[in-house]
Amino acid sequence: MSTSLLDRLRGETGKALVRTFLAKGISAFGALGLIVVVGHLYGPDGVGVYALAQSILLGAGILARRGMDNALIRFVGRDSESPQIRRYLFWAGLRSLWISAPLLLIIVTLRSPIEQLFSMPKLADMLLGFGIAVPFYTWSFLLAGFFKGIRKPATAALQENGAIALVAGGLVLVLALVSPVSHETPLTLAALGWVYLVAAFMIALQGSILAFVWFRNQAATTSPMLSRKDTEEFRGASLSFFIMGMAGFMQSVLSIMIVGKFLGSFELGLFKSAQQIAISVAFVLMVINAIYPPRFAMLYHQGRLGSLGVVARRAALLGLALSAPFLAVCLLFPELILRFLGEGFDAAARLLRILALAQLVNVATGSVGFLLNMTGHDRIMRNIALICNSLGLLGFLFLTPALGALGASIVLAFVLVAQNVVALVCVWLKLGIWTLPGPNWLALLGIRGSVNR
Repeated sequence: MSTSLLDRLRGETGKALVRTFLAKGISAFGALGLIVVVGHLYGPDGVGVYALAQSILLGAGILARRGMDNALIRFVGRDSESPQIRRYLFWAGLRSLWISAPLLLIIVTLRSPIEQLFSMPKLADMLLGFGIAVPFYTWSFLLAGFFKGIRKPATAALQENGAIALVAGGLVLVLALVSPVSHETPLTLAALGWVYLVAAFMIALQGSILAFVWFRNQAATTSPMLSRKDTEEFRGASLSFFIMGMAGFMQSVLSIMIVGKFLGSFELGLFKSAQQIAISVAFVLMVINAIYPPRFAMLYHQGRLGSLGVVARRAALLGLALSAPFLAVCLLFPELILRFLGEGFDAAARLLRILALAQLVNVATGSVGFLLNMTGHDRIMRNIALICNSLGLLGFLFLTPALGALGASIVLAFVLVAQNVVALVCVWLKLGIWTLPGPNWLALLGIRGSVNR
């Protein structure tokens, strides 16, 4: 490691990186830990039921947030000292409640028909708790976006999926210890929805308290009401992020539903396990994306494109360097990792290799999506995500019935690779920034970036 990089890691960014690395590590492996707990207790079938219930909650959260969590990163991050930032947070929270409350009622009311649709016993019991958790889950993600905007990425990391799963996993273990669990009396699986609700409430409460303390410690300044122009600008940015989030909805929600409908709980459990491990071992990119996007927004807002390019390239190189060992283990020894989930998961080894390769591309290209989002090119990223995920959705519909979980993994890998490669090209064309380590093959082909024209 070079001296300049060591000096940088000792500085303010390095301290934030270490704190966020630890927080994101806890969150990422907390999400994986819950899969491990459920896998040991119930095998791939139990993981499949949990995966479907969680995907419904994830989809409801995307709909309720409507992109406002990412809009908070952008609007708060560009001037975190502004007294208006609390208005953005409260306004986003109120608007999200208008959607999350009806979604709660829909999930709770229709949980039995949903169970019958997917033919997954105990899904309805789990969905009762998962449905009630929607408002708390949504608020936690809004708080995460706010904390990222005020340069508290480690705090933000403890407001997202992984932290909720970590708490839920601990509570499930407690229930498993006090109540005998077997396939004949699956108390813990039935109670997982309620456990997840308690965990979501605890994380939302934690974030609310931390936000309140932060506001109280700021200088006492009257916070002006948001003007109509402010709200329209925020709403417009949120809409772009929301549409891009719908692409994630296709990838993370509809894909799980399609696999669950065509293949059943066992193969869905294998697919979800491989997907979660691949995401977890690439958690360093989540760390990078928690720290750098507000800096991207600030540097672009200040017109410092040269500095923006330097920061983006260093972030990509750092992410690749730190993620490479984890990804290498997934590629070389997938069976060894899958055995930690319990019996019956070895069949997911091929799936894990495919998804690990896709995550390698994801990490190597860096934060290209956030570079576009934080520099006013969010519509481009939205369109990229929509097109790639729409193609992926078609792939899930055709390849999943034909090839099973293997087909679903191939499609998911395609979406990850295509989305990042196209975004990499657009970052070069629009910003003149090349993030992929190694030579700029676009420049070698004579394709010039915007600053070089």
